Amino acid sequence: MKGMAFALVTALAAAGIAVTGPAAWADTACSAQRDIEFDTPGFNTDFRVRLCIYHGSPTRGAYAGVSWEHGGDDTRDGHRKFDLLAVHFDLRRYGLSQAVGACDLTRRVNTDDSALFTCEAVYRESSRTGGWSTTGYVVYNVDRDGEGDKRIDLTASPVVEN
Repeated sequence: MKGMAFALVTALAAAGIAVTGPAAWADTACSAQRDIEFDTPGFNTDFRVRLCIYHGSPTRGAYAGVSWEHGGDDTRDGHRKFDLLAVHFDLRRYGLSQAVGACDLTRRVNTDDSALFTCEAVYRESSRTGGWSTTGYVVYNVDRDGEGDKRIDLTASPVVEN
């Protein structure tokens, strides 16, 4: 899992996208990638997301890594893909929330056909070990489908003990 997170960070850096990350000595564990195909105007939008946790030091962090294809190139009503597309994530210890983060991707996906992006991490300083994980969900609203906001729960990161 750590290798996959490194590959994502490397790809983002190569693409010129700033990556917010922990100190180099921290470990990272990520969930399995969730592939979502949204029924959007024009080509359907293919969206991938994985939830990750930084651990192994007193600084714990949670973030989401995302990528997509067949986004849009316009933000005007009737031409865009989404009215809302956001990833919400939660750094947890034994199921209790320690820090929450969100990443509104609406404008990015509506204007970029494809991209890789890392949502800014949230952090918590704690020397307590055991039971750390990241959970999250996606909230979306497809432009002009009349169905309103919908939610998709994501696979949590592995629970880490250090």
